Amino acid sequence: MKKLLVGTLIVLVFLAYSLPPYLTGGSRVPLDDQPGWYYGLLVGHILLGSVAMLAGLVQLGRRWFAKYHWIAGRIYVACALPVGLAAIAIGTVTPFGPLNAASNVTLGSLMLLFTALGVRAIVGGDVAAHRRWMLRSAALMYSVIVNRVLGPVSFLVLDAAGAPESFMDAWGPAIVAWPSWLIAIGLCEWWLRRSAHSPRNGRNPLRTESERVSLSGGGGI
Repeated sequence: MKKLLVGTLIVLVFLAYSLPPYLTGGSRVPLDDQPGWYYGLLVGHILLGSVAMLAGLVQLGRRWFAKYHWIAGRIYVACALPVGLAAIAIGTVTPFGPLNAASNVTLGSLMLLFTALGVRAIVGGDVAAHRRWMLRSAALMYSVIVNRVLGPVSFLVLDAAGAPESFMDAWGPAIVAWPSWLIAIGLCEWWLRRSAHSPRNGRNPLRTESERVSLSGGGGI
């Protein structure tokens, strides 16, 4: 429970910092020379992503919020799919260069894939596979928090190393963008594999063998 509380606090602090500008017509990213649809899609991406993060907390705390697990899961999926699509669209016209664009498009595509595979697994009654895919999706969803931490850290390191401003402007965003979600998904995979080989695997809800359940018997996203 302590880990969930710490995670909830981190998410709430992140949202309290990130959301306000977009609720008042502002932005934390440059809007110059962007197509007319860009800002509206960006705001939708951020708002739906915020809802998905909150729903994800309920999912991750299913031991305590089992009663709300199914509805939170549906809310998460309903938000995660358009968030992934928006990430792809926004990524193609990002003002931070082609490497950052490639990162955003890859991230959005993987989020769509993992979420879709999670839905397919639960529809097929495979709860264990469903949980693994949805944890991967959630890792990508929360990776934006890692991004916000790596940003200033990377800037300080590059500045201390004497990197010219032109280098930081050209490469800084990409240096942060790729590691942010690669670290998140890497840690998720490490945890899944560690859990699968745990001596307590028999009690582990993420064990590798499939769990088959009937959706009418309470299984769900």
